[in-house]
Amino acid sequence: MFLIRLLIIAFVVGYCVWFISNKVLGKNLKMARVIAVTLVATTAVYLLLGILSYVIEGN
Repeated sequence: MFLIRLLIIAFVVGYCVWFISNKVLGKNLKMARVIAVTLVATTAVYLLLGILSYVIEGN
């Protein structure tokens, strides 16, 4: 279940980055980079907290 959750998060974040990059921003690469870095950082923090919770609680 934990691995499925990680895969779903990865697909959702990837789709969000693709959608924002292609449909919303177009040629504005600086803003696309900022949004992509923000999404990746947020996902990394979520995964880190999820892994810590999994290790500490043991569920």
